[in-house]
Amino acid sequence: MPILSMIKWRIRPHFLVLSSVAAVVMSACGGGSDDPSDVDPGGASPSTSINALAGDWVQRGCVSTGSQSFKKFLRARITGPAALDYYEGVLNFGGTECRGASVLAGPSRLGTVTFEQSRSNDDLAAHWGVFRTVTGTRSGAIWTLRPGGLLCLLGDEIPTNQPSLSAVSASLATVPRDNCFSR
Repeated sequence: MPILSMIKWRIRPHFLVLSSVAAVVMSACGGGSDDPSDVDPGGASPSTSINALAGDWVQRGCVSTGSQSFKKFLRARITGPAALDYYEGVLNFGGTECRGASVLAGPSRLGTVTFEQSRSNDDLAAHWGVFRTVTGTRSGAIWTLRPGGLLCLLGDEIPTNQPSLSAVSASLATVPRDNCFSR
């Protein structure tokens, strides 16, 4: 029995982080908001350089559970000319509105994204690639940037079933902006 309790002790922190991430992902599937921050402030066209994806990002949407709230945290670290390491964590807030001080759980490295192509226009930059998890599972991924520094992630097939900017734009139209990330 001591070995079993040792295993539970080691797994529990990972389970809590994964549970929090799952709660954020599942709960943030509501519609977008009507507030003025939902409108892109404009500015320069999104960049096709993967350097524009690097750094820390925070999900726009807020998930309230009981007396606390959460936001997903994403970190992208460039590891090569067309690759980045992908990390996720959760920002935990003491209140129900994702305001004030927060505590970051994680981030944990989920895997690597290797980009095969990037294209852009005035409204969108899309980066098509393959996401390889730390356990070796592969899936297609499209990382998109919108004006105003809004990062949205899309799942994809290998090979892509969204080969054009117009196909990616149509997919993004179904994704609530609260599921996307900003700096």
